[in-house]
Amino acid sequence: MRFRTMDFSQDWKKLDDRVFATIRIQKGEMKFSPDENVEIVSPRKKFNANVLYSCTTKMKDIPMTFLQYDLEGKKGETRRDLYNKLAKRYARNDPPEDKDTVIIYLLERL
Repeated sequence: MRFRTMDFSQDWKKLDDRVFATIRIQKGEMKFSPDENVEIVSPRKKFNANVLYSCTTKMKDIPMTFLQYDLEGKKGETRRDLYNKLAKRYARNDPPEDKDTVIIYLLERL
């Protein structure tokens, strides 16, 4: 069975975990639904995962610790630094702003 694909720009450390989360900027694509199986694809990794949970929120409402987790933030990086890092994942020139809506997905490796 073929699943829809969730692409990752890098081989993030979190992709080695059994359960991991990701922030996705809404950009017109179909959303993934809880209990949907997806194919995870990064430059050197490919595996299937199950969407356990999804929620829509504003960037400003995401705790700094979660941004650091998602973007493998380094000590001293500011919220703006992490927004800029998030923007590099997408083909957009402007980084996300506090008012922007994003989706957070919690996934489990199959």
